[in-house]
Amino acid sequence: MLSEEALLAGAQTPKLAAGRQRDIPLGSAPVAFALDGGNRFLAALDDGRLRCGTIAAPDELQDVASHDGLALVVIALPGGGFLSGGEDGRAILVAPDGAVTDLVPPGRHWIGAAAASPDGKFIAIAAGKRLLLFDRGGKALGEAPPAPSTITGLVFNPKGKRIAASHYGGVTLRWAGGLAGSPLVLPWKGSHLGVTWSPDGRFVVSATQERELHGWRLEDMQDLKMTGYGAKVRALSWTADGRWLACSGGAAATLWDFAGKGPWGRPPHQFGETDGTLVAGVAAHPRLPVIAAAFEDGRVTMGRSDNEGEAPVAELGQAPAGLAWSADGATLLCPTEDGTLSLFDLRELGTVPPPGAAASRRPR
Repeated sequence: MLSEEALLAGAQTPKLAAGRQRDIPLGSAPVAFALDGGNRFLAALDDGRLRCGTIAAPDELQDVASHDGLALVVIALPGGGFLSGGEDGRAILVAPDGAVTDLVPPGRHWIGAAAASPDGKFIAIAAGKRLLLFDRGGKALGEAPPAPSTITGLVFNPKGKRIAASHYGGVTLRWAGGLAGSPLVLPWKGSHLGVTWSPDGRFVVSATQERELHGWRLEDMQDLKMTGYGAKVRALSWTADGRWLACSGGAAATLWDFAGKGPWGRPPHQFGETDGTLVAGVAAHPRLPVIAAAFEDGRVTMGRSDNEGEAPVAELGQAPAGLAWSADGATLLCPTEDGTLSLFDLRELGTVPPPGAAASRRPR
């Protein structure tokens, strides 16, 4: 397992050691990617195929299913396995052994969002305005009244008892055990593209069409607008301690501080900015105060949530199509739009300087 000393010990070499990067051809360009807790990954390709593999043997890929069109969402499930939903209206469960079950048969509404409760008890799926709830085995549990518009994002609260759904005009919260009951609506004008819930359960944050984040503090219903992005925010990731929310969309990886009363009146921490190229993906380490960021030009870098150090990882030369850490934090995976999956073995590298050390810079 990756030790904190190995990752944060302060090695100043900005490039990975020889042999630490491994590139695997996926066979086509990935449009969605997920990694489960058993270090298995699922890549949804632009030809409709779903390809599974493992970190231990990443070149032994298995085609497990395919969509008629693109997969729009791929998520990892607690306990292992995946769910994918596509333009064909089909939702597919992929078990850890590769076995496939149709959760929702093909239909006229795209599967645009999905989420699993942290305890693995529930799976929520959005098909147009419909919110469908299933148990872990795929049994249908119920359906909520139609949302005001197409559901664009879903997330469970940390206890797995409530579901947040983003849509035009804001975010709607419903109880998993009472979908038909009166919802709590978090209103804000405009289109909302995705939603996340803070690990302490106190904040809900959405990404908007207007290249902003909008947050609500649930204890007093105060809301907050977080601006300054050059593109729509497509990637959000909470740090392991639940304090920081890392975001894509800017010329630097942006981290908002949700400690105490939240980011009201606090500027964000940022790292990685060089030439104005935008961040396309972010992924917080599962244990340590480290965030990986992938830029549109293929540059991958890491920084600390305390903003005291950063270091480049690699320059892939292709736009990223995802970014994920293994469950033990030893491997960073980055699929790119040319159909390559890059794996970075970080078990023995000190890649991020400690507080007070000079940050490593991109070689010129």
